Amino acid sequence: MIAVRVIPFVWPRRVCQVHVARRADHPELHAMVDEVARILGVRRPSRVCFAAFAESAALRLGPRRTELWIGLPYAMGFDRAELRGVVAVELALLDTCRSRLLAALMELWVSESIRKDAVRAEVAAVARALVLRADEAGCLVSDRRTIATALLRGALLSHSLDWFARRYAAHLPRYGLFAVDLYQGWRWKVFEDDLLARLTPRYRELYAADPSRHGFMLDRIAELGVAPDEPLRPAQDPIVRALHPAVEERFARWLLRRHVAGQTVYWAVDFADMPFSVWDAPIEQGHDSVLRAVARLSGRPDPALAYLMEIVAAGHGVELEWEHREESCTHTTPGVCALFPVLHRTLRMRRYTYVNALRHRELAGPAGDVVDVAGLAQAIERGDRPPQLHVPVTTS
Repeated sequence: MIAVRVIPFVWPRRVCQVHVARRADHPELHAMVDEVARILGVRRPSRVCFAAFAESAALRLGPRRTELWIGLPYAMGFDRAELRGVVAVELALLDTCRSRLLAALMELWVSESIRKDAVRAEVAAVARALVLRADEAGCLVSDRRTIATALLRGALLSHSLDWFARRYAAHLPRYGLFAVDLYQGWRWKVFEDDLLARLTPRYRELYAADPSRHGFMLDRIAELGVAPDEPLRPAQDPIVRALHPAVEERFARWLLRRHVAGQTVYWAVDFADMPFSVWDAPIEQGHDSVLRAVARLSGRPDPALAYLMEIVAAGHGVELEWEHREESCTHTTPGVCALFPVLHRTLRMRRYTYVNALRHRELAGPAGDVVDVAGLAQAIERGDRPPQLHVPVTTS
């Protein structure tokens, strides 16, 4: 019995989604954590770790052993002042939940395992009060606007990583492929392709439908009494820009296993080396799904792009029932979301090709023209009719 208890501490099992941030390798991060702990008057964590997911957490492992987990997307996506606030909130929340009862209640709330609405509401009320208290503690190390911006950015970073993994990586194992540069590709989308700003409208829609599912994030921001700047600019001075490629690859494999199961990967390649047919597959699925929705809504047995354009231009795009709009999305309206895969497939059939492996909304034509497919969809929704798209395109 003693051996069973002692061995896990002497030889701890490797956690695939966590990488220890040693003080010698990341002195600035440890100095920040130490300073925040000193200002709050709490014990500094025994260990600081990077995690694969876009979250942060402080864990109590024993009477005097704690760990601070900082998601790699947070470390790469936050300004240092914002990260200070996030660390303060996590340490303050850990200190608040020193009692076993409060700690168990928080775990119950996070697990989302409560079935009865009344019980869930009561637990959520207590958990929300504890989190708001931690937010106020975060204001001791950063100003209120910085904390509000950090909360909003954290929510959008989490949504962006989930969206990017689903859109660019989750379908690759079907072809035996794995993108080793998943985190680098996600970072490029955030910093160079304005991903957070394009996800913000849809995030607000999903939040309005179910605030508890998103951690009451916008409510927490409102409680601070300030409004963060929108759209959020990319972080100027993140404390980490990248980890060792082997660590990021391990994180990427763990993240991928959350989206797919039982699929074997044979080749590890970069996004730039992916064949175009791999990118076409999800577009084709969306194309067929949207046209089936057009057939159901219009009652016409031969769904076509022309019918879809009529529906969207008439303002009925929201009535199209297809699965993509149930999740995070970068498109501004349901009509644009429905038009995108059909327009994209139409242009691809007309020999348009990808301009950038990570910017699929841009296609280059045989004559050298470049089309922004999302912009084209927005123009059609406003009532414009591009002449080159008047010919109906039906499914085969």
